[in-house]
Amino acid sequence: MVMLVIMAVLSTFILVFVIVQFQMSSRDDLPGRAMRVAQSALSELQVQGWPQSLPVEELKRLKVDDYFVGDHPIARPGSSYREEELRAHLGLADNVAVGVRFFGPRMGRPGDFRELTEFGPPEDGSRPAGPPDADASPQPQRDFGLGQRIMVSIEVSEGTWINLRTTPIKLEGPGPGLLPVAVLVVLMIGIGVWAAMNAINPLRQMAKAANTLASDYTHQPLAEQGPYDVRESLRAFNRMGRRLESTVAGQRQLLAAIGHDLRTPITSLKLKVEMLADANERERMRRALFELERITEAALAAATAGQSGKPFQPLDLFSLVDSLVEDLADLGLAVSFVETDHRPIVMGRSDELTRSLRNLIENAVRYGERASVELSERQGMATIQVRDSGPGIPVDAIDRVFEPLVRLEESRNRKTGGHGLGLHIAKTLVEAHGGRISLENLEEGGLLATIALPLKADA
Repeated sequence: MVMLVIMAVLSTFILVFVIVQFQMSSRDDLPGRAMRVAQSALSELQVQGWPQSLPVEELKRLKVDDYFVGDHPIARPGSSYREEELRAHLGLADNVAVGVRFFGPRMGRPGDFRELTEFGPPEDGSRPAGPPDADASPQPQRDFGLGQRIMVSIEVSEGTWINLRTTPIKLEGPGPGLLPVAVLVVLMIGIGVWAAMNAINPLRQMAKAANTLASDYTHQPLAEQGPYDVRESLRAFNRMGRRLESTVAGQRQLLAAIGHDLRTPITSLKLKVEMLADANERERMRRALFELERITEAALAAATAGQSGKPFQPLDLFSLVDSLVEDLADLGLAVSFVETDHRPIVMGRSDELTRSLRNLIENAVRYGERASVELSERQGMATIQVRDSGPGIPVDAIDRVFEPLVRLEESRNRKTGGHGLGLHIAKTLVEAHGGRISLENLEEGGLLATIALPLKADA
């Protein structure tokens, strides 16, 4: 992850550097601005036949500070490409002497501009009376005003020179500006989001797989991708999931096999018990065999809970709850169903959901004397609530009662203690349907058991 981020940051800075260099190279071409101003002005003057002078208004329009015709140049003729460019622009013959000099910021390609050691207007602003003395010591260049300006001299006839000096041209070319900064910020944010998603997405998949593994102990192998540490975590999770799935499957098979094998000797013992002559002994053995058979069936149900393999079907939860409550009431249980207008439809197996709800209602009646069942819809979930009037459950035992063979009533009396598998079976079946089950002590007394199941998605 660190190496990826470092490489991405370096790539970003390189890209920003290239953008800055490109923009600065665009600025490097700006000296041509003064040249273009001079070319435009000279083209108009050439059309006018090189007038002797220009009024102030005309000088301002042409962006020229000074223009005059004299017998000496103010810019010594040379042979650089700038002179050739101006000569070609004005259509002058090759033997026409042309001088070009720049003042101010010296930019452009290396070698474009010569050292300016002569030809600036005197301090008093007068025009030069003649050519500079070749033997005179060089004078330092001066920048007349802020920006760049150009001085041009053209020999239009022998001994007659057109001299022109432009106004200072400010170099307001594109600088680095905010574009590189914006690019840097956007790319850095993008890198951060990409790095985070590259690490978070596999972890999200692992969290989803962990929830699935916790609900029904089935493991779907995850793609081992992402940064090194994330890949190692996914690899370890896959190993753990395979091991846990295999262990639980083995335990379920063992428990189911034992349960099936116990049915035969239980049936045989039932037949032998009926042959006992002592009525009291026969009744006592019947109760013992009944309890053994009940525990065996509960163990088988716990081992196969949610593993039937039958496809889910749309279920009218109202009809399911109403029918179950009526059946239990006919059996003498104190249970009631609060009427509602909600008719939630869920996907599931009718027998499994009925069994899980029946276990909750029977527990409510056993420990709380009576049960009240309500049905509602909340935030895309169908909710079934079972209330009782019992003493509730100690807070530290609420999660523990869902574990197999856990009974808060330690008497082992089959009428009050149960076998410790009812809530475990209910939880397993509900979670196999993508739902959840919870218990909560009510302030007014009693226990509230809630089953939440996802509603059927609209087609």
